[in-house]
Amino acid sequence: MNVILFTVAAILFAIAAFLLYFEVWRPARQIREALARLARRDFSNAPLPSTPGIFQAPLRDVRRISELLQQFDRQIADEGFSLRAILSSMVEGVLISDRSQRIRLVNEALINLLALPDSPLNRPVIEIFRKHDLQNALEAALEDGSPQQIEMAFEVPNPSGGYHTRHFDIHIAGLMPRPQSRPNAALVVFHDVTSLRELEATRREFLANVSHEFRTPLAIINGYLETLMDGAINDPDMAGKSLGAMHKNSRRLALLIDDLLTISRLEDRSRLLDFHPVDLHQLLGHVIEHLEPNISSRQARIHIDWPQEARPAEADGRRIEQVYANLLGNALRYGDLTNPVISISARLVGEEIEICFSDNGPGIPLGDQPHIFERFYRVHKDRSRDAGGTGLGLSIVKGVVLAHGGRVSLESTPGKGASFTIALPRLQTPRA
Repeated sequence: MNVILFTVAAILFAIAAFLLYFEVWRPARQIREALARLARRDFSNAPLPSTPGIFQAPLRDVRRISELLQQFDRQIADEGFSLRAILSSMVEGVLISDRSQRIRLVNEALINLLALPDSPLNRPVIEIFRKHDLQNALEAALEDGSPQQIEMAFEVPNPSGGYHTRHFDIHIAGLMPRPQSRPNAALVVFHDVTSLRELEATRREFLANVSHEFRTPLAIINGYLETLMDGAINDPDMAGKSLGAMHKNSRRLALLIDDLLTISRLEDRSRLLDFHPVDLHQLLGHVIEHLEPNISSRQARIHIDWPQEARPAEADGRRIEQVYANLLGNALRYGDLTNPVISISARLVGEEIEICFSDNGPGIPLGDQPHIFERFYRVHKDRSRDAGGTGLGLSIVKGVVLAHGGRVSLESTPGKGASFTIALPRLQTPRA
């Protein structure tokens, strides 16, 4: 009897243990392992049973939580990828700062714009940029969410050494988790306005130079007019001198206006140029014939070396003559004072024709050579004004040659003359 009872008890215990293992202990362990995976941010589907039992509902909830977390994880990954793609495609520099003003996100454009040597992530804004105005604007945006806008300049290192200045228009906006809440981060956008500021500076300098160039001959003309009005008109010698000076300066004003009109048209290549087959050597002959009085008065000698194959080209003949006149006039004006010699040579190099104007003058100082093609720039300021130069000749040369799709360069050793070389394409490519 005892043996039977013991056997029955053993069987019942085995059945209970079996049921306890498969209905309680095993599902509980699987739930615990699944929760541990979720805590480790492993949102993959857990192999949880779906058999009926007391843990059927908890197992179903854990599976649902795992599926939802997978969806959220994919959504966050997609949004993060989209954010990175947007930031990487932006030309503006972008950074996000937290409330402690530490950088939490930055795009590649900002790193490149400022040539930052190290990653700015997790570092204070003031440490990276060292600008208190930027720090103050960031503090204001983080305090009440009000948008801020400032303009700042940064000294950015060059790859080849030295520094250059970049100007930025900076917009700062607070990032608020909920409307009317306090910002917990700030978005800072850097717009590079360097080209705009340089253009504004160039425009101001151009206007100042134009005003100065007009003021000088006008002051001379007004001075002689007052002299004539004060009675000098009755003095033949003084009247003749006054009229001669007034005529000279009025011509100077006319030349200046013509050059300014040419400069203004250089912006539009299609309006400026009228391409036709021309003989580049023949165009030079027209210019030399026109400048013959100046050449004779200077007793200048001109040597020309121009092979036949370097003569035909597609160009605007009128503008090329203007280039020749400016280069030849420049050589006459600044060549050797006692024995001016001007050499003009041409050669065909591939699909380009190179034309070189050389003189035996004092040359151009090394410090002036990088600026020689700038508008109104003069090496010999007093002498060029006395000789009637407007300071725009070489700038026009560069503009016309570039409009033809060519190049212009200078070679000069102080004391050994100067050589200006223009390279023009033989044929013009069709314009769209």
